[in-house]
Amino acid sequence: MKKMISLALMAITLLPATVLAQEEPEPELAKESGVKAYVKADLVSHYMWRGTDLGGISIQPEVGVSWKGLSLSAFGNAGFDKSEAQEFDLTLSYELMGFNIGVTDYWFTGIDPENRYFFYKDKETPHQLEANLGFTCDYFSLQAYTMFWGNDYKINGDRAYSTYVELSVPFRAGGLDWDARVGITPMESAGYTTSRTVQTILGGNMTIEDPHYFYGEGFTCNMASIRATKNLQYKNLRLPIFAEIHTNPYLQKANFLVGISVIAF
Repeated sequence: MKKMISLALMAITLLPATVLAQEEPEPELAKESGVKAYVKADLVSHYMWRGTDLGGISIQPEVGVSWKGLSLSAFGNAGFDKSEAQEFDLTLSYELMGFNIGVTDYWFTGIDPENRYFFYKDKETPHQLEANLGFTCDYFSLQAYTMFWGNDYKINGDRAYSTYVELSVPFRAGGLDWDARVGITPMESAGYTTSRTVQTILGGNMTIEDPHYFYGEGFTCNMASIRATKNLQYKNLRLPIFAEIHTNPYLQKANFLVGISVIAF
């Protein structure tokens, strides 16, 4: 946590220099074309995703470009602990009148022994492709996500089509922007087993296979969270500071995390 506080203070200290770097006028061609872009970096005390604990203190860079509802973005995650998996995602999406559709390519280290990126052999690839369909308005956002290719298989070896549905409700209170979320999985998701040896009452040994699931073993609520954000802004730079309670009712887990973002647009 001391490392995170030091980095946060460094980001705030360097804020004026960063702002000056963003004050160059936007080229006329970019204005006329309608192309918008942003660069973002998050520093989080804990990496929680859809109820799953993916690591400790992490830096998460992101860059995106959009044009007339069509957008392409890249997201990464690198933990301070070198033993944690690193992540690199690409998302292509389209939005019209509140409705959105998209595809995301997830890639993690630790799945392929050689951590190859351009390796697409099914059942061995470290990639996962996910389709997304949703609707967003001023009052709520409802999103559905389904894995349809890559490293996404049930314990029995069948393709899982791991699915996650999330409802998000934003509101403002006490001078802060709040976001309450709940996520469910409607069916058994991808999973794996680990083995352990136990001693029987007769003194012998017995091997037990323990199942582990990506989301859950059936219809479950695997995420419930609430986040409070204080948005600071100066010209073309935003500096949101947030705190979040992130829980997984299915696993009976709860985490409290804080983070800071630097967004240039």
